[in-house]
Amino acid sequence: MLLSGAGIVWACADVEGDDSSAFTPEYFVNKHYSPFFYDGYNRYYEASDTSQITDYNTRYNKLVSGEWKTFLGSQLSPNQVDFLLFKAKQKQVDSLERMVSKSLDGRGKTFFNYLPLVKDCESFTVNTQDYWYEKVPVKIPPAALEKRINTALATYHDQFIRERLWFQLVRYHYFQDTTGKKAIPSFYKYEREFPHNLMYYRTLGYLAGAEYAEKDYAHANYHYSLCYNYTWQMYIPSQWSFHPQEEADWKQTLKLAKTPEEKITLWHLLGIDNDPGRAIREIVKINPRSEKLDLLLSRLINIAESSPLTPSVNKVDPGNHTAFAIAAKQGLANDRDLRLIDSIGNLKQISKPYYWHMASGYLHYMHADYKAAKKYYLITKQELPANNKEIAAQYKLLNVLLSVNTISHINAGTEAQLVEPLTWLADVRDNKLKVRDLRFTNALQWVTDTLGGMYRNQHDRIKANCFKTVPHIYTDSVAIDAIEKLMTKVNKTPFEKVMLRYYPVKLNQLYYQQAVLVTYNENIKSAIKFMEKADSLNKIVLPANPFNSRLNDCHDCEFGESAKNYSPLKFLRTIQTLKDNLQAGRDKYNSALLLGGAFYNITHFGNSRAFFQNDLTSYSSQPEYYDSDYLDMFTSPELAEKYYNIALQNASTNEQKARCVFLLSKCERNKYYNEHPKPDSYGPDPEIPPAGNWFKELKDKYTATDYYKEVLKECGYFKKYAEE
Repeated sequence: MLLSGAGIVWACADVEGDDSSAFTPEYFVNKHYSPFFYDGYNRYYEASDTSQITDYNTRYNKLVSGEWKTFLGSQLSPNQVDFLLFKAKQKQVDSLERMVSKSLDGRGKTFFNYLPLVKDCESFTVNTQDYWYEKVPVKIPPAALEKRINTALATYHDQFIRERLWFQLVRYHYFQDTTGKKAIPSFYKYEREFPHNLMYYRTLGYLAGAEYAEKDYAHANYHYSLCYNYTWQMYIPSQWSFHPQEEADWKQTLKLAKTPEEKITLWHLLGIDNDPGRAIREIVKINPRSEKLDLLLSRLINIAESSPLTPSVNKVDPGNHTAFAIAAKQGLANDRDLRLIDSIGNLKQISKPYYWHMASGYLHYMHADYKAAKKYYLITKQELPANNKEIAAQYKLLNVLLSVNTISHINAGTEAQLVEPLTWLADVRDNKLKVRDLRFTNALQWVTDTLGGMYRNQHDRIKANCFKTVPHIYTDSVAIDAIEKLMTKVNKTPFEKVMLRYYPVKLNQLYYQQAVLVTYNENIKSAIKFMEKADSLNKIVLPANPFNSRLNDCHDCEFGESAKNYSPLKFLRTIQTLKDNLQAGRDKYNSALLLGGAFYNITHFGNSRAFFQNDLTSYSSQPEYYDSDYLDMFTSPELAEKYYNIALQNASTNEQKARCVFLLSKCERNKYYNEHPKPDSYGPDPEIPPAGNWFKELKDKYTATDYYKEVLKECGYFKKYAEE
């Protein structure tokens, strides 16, 4: 039974979480520990050297190759050694041996005699599966191989070769007998012969695996810890295999530790996937200056950040201090850990006091104890290492979070205080200030959301919108005009200058949006003026002729067949010309028909809805941002109906009238679709709308026209109605 409290509580390292972090372990922890930096999505930190994590077959190649090159001296080139060890097939080994045979001494000949045995051992130890989901076949070592290894051990006396043969024997028995019964005696039979080098600890790893198979968890985990502590190249396989089962076997493992450093390593390994607070507490008792504490402290902080209760970085409504209080009561990271980190920071023996005090400040911040956070940050400021811009940036980022979070009301004085931190954060975002690895993205989002929320609560929509989009603001011409004036203001305050660095919308986008709004209000002259200011946006090409009045709506057809020569500005100017013609009584039928087509095509149903689909209407599917009246603007056929009716009134032939009547029937149909929307993109199509008045008029009055025949041919819906 696993014990809680002071006992072992294993955490699932692969549970998905939200890594909303503002604390960068790379600044405080030895880079060799980087695979173990906390990552809520992956077993090992995804920003680490992936070759260290994934390539089990080649992990030790460089070290092994170096040892052989030292052993062989100048008999073979470095490239030849690498090729023979890791790539060559047996025929290639034989061929190269013949080529260099004259230059080989006893060691060189021994190497070539040893290679066939190595290649045969690789047949059951090297995994060639490319994908994690592929089932790895069980490879049973050939029985004859054991005799060859033992014969070689009896033949060779060179310690370098014998140690490798011993490794092959222990590994052979490990793969041959999954219970571990044969590998354990094989290890101890020869173990005293060899120095405690890389090959020794690699062999020890197989002993630990055999002990684990025998359910001797205490010895297995102790031996894994020795492998881990030997070299960083063994960190990942040793940590992966280290796994105490219960508190009882864990206590047995601790008793096996022969030195304080061995005991520190055991607690360190336990804390990586388990309770880092408990591990920190025990290691500090042994050596407060231990480097292995650094990793555990970073994991404790990053795990606390990922808690759903953490109020620090984009986790809860940043304006809701009640939520902070609730989170503090429930205990983030846990209160005992918080007190522990505080107490360690007071120890004179610690190696990085600034790290511990900064951690205390940040943990208190996550507990909504801002007074204590500020106290520890002030202590940290006096301890920061000189000329370390990364750690200075980390300190700065945490202070920015604290300063923004302690604002209760924004006024001119507060804005003046915010100029410097907001400028710094914008410089980091824009890469004007280059800070390696700094985790600022979620902190940046939290700051802008917080300031936007505060301005919104203070009913300052314009400043709020500079930090976070305010609902309905881009449907309000008055509000857009206020933003335009702010952006074009000559004598901006320092705060206004930095605030606008956070506003993502360009001036030409606002002018374009203004043009769109007044277009649907049929104020075309004003629309043209706004569109003329929209710079490059007024020159985009609409995907089809926006004045076409087709019998049926087929956007892809129109995109392919019509000339694409209308920009938004040209489109508006043409509309104004047609309106002028209509008002002057010139070609009233055609002018009205083209205007009807124009206003139809800039609805959701038309071929030029790209006209209103700019960046500021990208929220159109989100009711929070746009009210129904605004959305109706893009679906309503009323303007099209207005001009199709004028065209009908001025039609001189039945063919012209038939065309107008059918186009009006399309508007009538689209009204029905607006009132009976499809539930979602995967749901069933809406019911076929009723025929309506215009279908009836077309059937009753214009059956003799050629246009009527064309409608029968192209519109199955009307044909069904006409034949009833």
